[in-house]
Amino acid sequence: MPILYAEDYKAGDVFELGTYELKQEEIIEFSRKYDPFPFHVDEQAAQETVFGGIISSGWLTALVWLRMMHESFLCHETTMGSPGHEEMLWPKPVRPGDRLSGQVEIKESRVSVSKPDLGFVRYTSTLKNQNGEDVFITTSTMIVKPRPAKNE
Repeated sequence: MPILYAEDYKAGDVFELGTYELKQEEIIEFSRKYDPFPFHVDEQAAQETVFGGIISSGWLTALVWLRMMHESFLCHETTMGSPGHEEMLWPKPVRPGDRLSGQVEIKESRVSVSKPDLGFVRYTSTLKNQNGEDVFITTSTMIVKPRPAKNE
């Protein structure tokens, strides 16, 4: 993973996040602990819901996305977290065995005028299932170190 500073991210740049297959055991284990709706933890009960079977918690889907971001996109040497997300959308449910692929598109990047040691990179990231359907979309900003001055 190359070291990227705030100035290295340009509007329109696209980064691939790779793929991840979500297993039913992961969905049930996470949901039992954090989001125990019947359609996340009980196959029989889930069959009788609008979903017609087990689906992932949206929060698990978001955390899978975050793992993919760490493995394929975030530069640990320069990324300093996030002030928050503008939106998080789950347009289609994620089902056991779905193979998720993701990408990040840079919307803008800037170095703060009032705090020149901080850069802000705004992006939209999307996960799709194996059928090309959007299952998770988020627009967010990450705080990224700017390129060090030449004399540092």
